[in-house]
Amino acid sequence: MSQTRHARAVAIAGEHRLPGVRARFLSSRAILFYTIAAIALTLPIAAISSLVRGEPDSTAALIMDPRTIGQRAIDDAQARLERAPGDPHVITQLASAYLQRARETGDPTYYSKADGLLATALADLPADADVAIVEGSLALSRHDFVAALGWGTRAVALGPARPSAYGVLVDAEVELGRYDEAIANAQRMADMRPDLSSYTRISYLRELHGDLAGAIAAMQLAIQAGPVSGEATAWCDVQLGNLYFAKGDLDGAERAYTRSVQRVAGYAHGNAGIARVRAARGDVAAAATLYERVVAMLPLPEYVGALGDVYAREGNGDGAARQYALLDVERRLLIANGVRVDADLALFDADHQRDLARAVDVARAEYAIRPSVHIADILAWAEFRSGDIVGALHHSIEALRLGSQDPLLLYHAGVIAQESGDDARASALLQRAHDLSPSFSFLWADDLAGRLSGLVLRGSTR
Repeated sequence: MSQTRHARAVAIAGEHRLPGVRARFLSSRAILFYTIAAIALTLPIAAISSLVRGEPDSTAALIMDPRTIGQRAIDDAQARLERAPGDPHVITQLASAYLQRARETGDPTYYSKADGLLATALADLPADADVAIVEGSLALSRHDFVAALGWGTRAVALGPARPSAYGVLVDAEVELGRYDEAIANAQRMADMRPDLSSYTRISYLRELHGDLAGAIAAMQLAIQAGPVSGEATAWCDVQLGNLYFAKGDLDGAERAYTRSVQRVAGYAHGNAGIARVRAARGDVAAAATLYERVVAMLPLPEYVGALGDVYAREGNGDGAARQYALLDVERRLLIANGVRVDADLALFDADHQRDLARAVDVARAEYAIRPSVHIADILAWAEFRSGDIVGALHHSIEALRLGSQDPLLLYHAGVIAQESGDDARASALLQRAHDLSPSFSFLWADDLAGRLSGLVLRGSTR
């Protein structure tokens, strides 16, 4: 079977067909999508082959430690600029190297550096596909998805045979809730090049539509397409672990997370996944140790917040407060570097009863721009936690419109249904969440079990 025919079969055929072929993060899942196109413009040809095309090669020494990729690309581009000062193509390569370095370190100041370089490159190359792709990757990294859609559209027009251009477009469309368009463009991308980058997008679209088995199958294909020791492959292992976790398979999740750490020594995302499994199994001390290691290497807000939650469960109030304060510092740093501090932090605020008015305002503003299922869910939860049951009920129904099997979305919708007085809907939704993954959330698993028991007891006394 040809690669093109194989890609189409993978995307739409059989039991894993994307529903309605006509047609969820600060998400680490999205970060690879948003930067892998830019990486392709900075690394040597052999490394590009392994990271973007997913072809095995002999560059394992380069990609074993993810912290070195961006810095090596930066050093290489700067050396080239010394030989060719002002070359806009090399300036674009340096900008994309800064995006990779931001991915490695979690330091958003690299976005500002990339932004300035791209403005210079764009002035000299206003119709260059590479510049448009990296501009789109920067916009995606900053969560400016409307701008990313524009850059992705421009990149496709300038480079219609470039899968990476379609990657920018698909990511923007998904985040904006344009799922039919995203499905169509993901299919075009896979038809052009069935590789790690296209398979991961197919996996995510299947997950969004409730096809966990299909999402797992596509992510396994992505892993098979990637280099054995590649950071991109390790990232796919983490996403596979997340899918297993969502369906309650903690053993499968841990195996996938462990493989990522074996591919890349000390891999922060993999260790965070293992910490999540430890917490789900009740080994809070081990989870804390792992999260401490992760935050020391890659202090992303989601990991800082998770460490705070683990400390709080241990009774370490001071430690939890320090992590939550650090998260607020990161919020300000992200804003200062042009990153839209959007609904991910609004969800954290809603979960922790922190400035609920701000959480609702942020989520509502995001939903007006990008009415995706995940933003609908976060808005619903923020509205519920602030006492707006009517708004919460409406948006929780919107959040499930694709048929999601995400236990967190099901839990949120079930709680909101219960508090609105619809015990039958609440029981069905909460039972689905429990059947999928009873330990789905460190914060809310106990509440899920308690609510189900209460609903059963209430039903038996009627």
